[in-house]
Amino acid sequence: MNATTLRIIDEATGAQVQQCTGPLPDGSCPRVAIGDILPCAGHGLAPAASGAGAQPYAVPGQATLCPVTLAAALAVASDAPFDLDD
Repeated sequence: MNATTLRIIDEATGAQVQQCTGPLPDGSCPRVAIGDILPCAGHGLAPAASGAGAQPYAVPGQATLCPVTLAAALAVASDAPFDLDD
C-alpha cells in the first residue's frame, strides 16, 4: 500500500481530529492490533490534499478493517471484463 496522508474528520463539525498515514504493507492499521476498532471508526476519512469542501468517506463506527485496504482490494478497472467463468 502507498503511504498516503489522510485526514480523520469529525463529521458533525467538519474539523480534522487526527491524521493517518494509511495501512501498513500487509493492509493492517499501524495504530491498533488486528481486530480492534480503528481510530478512524465513526469519523470521515479524506486525503490530506483534498480541499476543505471535499466529501469524506464515512467509516462505520465499529470498523476493524482499514477502509483504504478494502477499497484497494475491491478496486477493478472500469474496462475489466466481467466473466464468471474465470
